[in-house]
Amino acid sequence: MVVRSIDYKKFVCTGSVLQSSFWAAVKHGTGWIPYAFEVEDEDRTFSVLVLVKQVMPLLKIAYIPFGPPLSSQVGELLKHLAKALRKSLPSSVFALRFDLPFEEVNDQNVMLINGPRFKTCRESVQPEGTVRIDLHWGYHAVTLGYRDRAKRALRKASQVFEVGLWGSDGASFKRWYEIYLETAKRDGFSPRPAKYLKALLALDGKVSGDVDCKLLLATEKRKIVGGIIVLFSKTEAVYLYGASQRFDSLSCSHVLQDYAIKMACEKGCATYDLYGISGPKGRGSHLAGLEVFKLSFGGQAYYRTPSTDYVYAFLPWKLYAISEYVRYKFKRRVKPQEGAQPNS
Repeated sequence: MVVRSIDYKKFVCTGSVLQSSFWAAVKHGTGWIPYAFEVEDEDRTFSVLVLVKQVMPLLKIAYIPFGPPLSSQVGELLKHLAKALRKSLPSSVFALRFDLPFEEVNDQNVMLINGPRFKTCRESVQPEGTVRIDLHWGYHAVTLGYRDRAKRALRKASQVFEVGLWGSDGASFKRWYEIYLETAKRDGFSPRPAKYLKALLALDGKVSGDVDCKLLLATEKRKIVGGIIVLFSKTEAVYLYGASQRFDSLSCSHVLQDYAIKMACEKGCATYDLYGISGPKGRGSHLAGLEVFKLSFGGQAYYRTPSTDYVYAFLPWKLYAISEYVRYKFKRRVKPQEGAQPNS
């Protein structure tokens, strides 16, 4: 295996939106240092984005979100990749964390990576389960697959709410963020700071890559009552964050998702990812309340291998694993409800 460093600002998104120059720029603004590499492995070549962050004094962790591309010999690929990248990463990196792409459709018997230096994380960074909708046949075909729950909600909500793109004005964002904080309190998830979300949206169209970031807003009598942030690439659209007010059991969540799905079809995306349900065998239970809502749009549940660390130095890894477990246990103690999203 041959690994060559490349400019992360020129990283071309060919898979997950989290493997892109856009996502590198987003995370760079939150303390992560992005690295990008071109990898030659036997008969194929691929690129991979690696994020590095200091998590303890003099110690750093490296992280690959939704990569590398899967192969038949995943364990061997990850082992060789971790060894090859070790030479190009800072010497203070004590572990390389993999969040592998989604692979299994409606099958919770996911693969676990075994080996002397591989450790399955107690909690995954990114969700281990998601709902994805195939968009190849177009928007009309997708809507035919909506389940009765979504169809009923859309019939009612479409008479009350209107959806459109955010116009980049500060007042609208402030109003939406207030609803986002209310939603977080109501549904029990940890909200992202306004500064982070503003930075995320501010990068739209300003990064040399293939990812767009849009805030879709729902209004009722011209008053903002909800909104969602969605990433669009040439291959997929991913719903990241959402917030909505409730009106006598009526929510704008369904009309927002329907609008985003239509946008994804118009942009030629192959899939729409509702991003986040509980994982295999009870893992990620803090996302359990989202499954019914997300499956109502007719997609399929996808599952993947839990976050897995390749350990370079065991003692610092053990100390970090303990502190991380405590942090996640506190942060994910409440189950989000319909329309809420985990942090990513």
